Amino acid sequence: MSGALPAVVWLMLLGATSAAAQETPAPPPPGVPAKPPPPGAPQRPRAPPSDEDQEVVEHLELLESLDAAADLDLLLELSQED
Repeated sequence: MSGALPAVVWLMLLGATSAAAQETPAPPPPGVPAKPPPPGAPQRPRAPPSDEDQEVVEHLELLESLDAAADLDLLLELSQED
């Protein structure tokens, strides 16, 4: 009888483990991209960007130009090695 108790506990643990594995949520479905408006449709007026938005845009443009400059430096370095 004492050997049966660990077997019962073992089976309960296995059942709990498989139940936990089945409860994992499924990944959300991929988002459906919005369709662009038809070419003849009037465009909605856009609100002007806030000062903070404008600052973010300027920083992104600066990062892009720095990245392009780094690419050019790398190309120059590689061309000099040949």
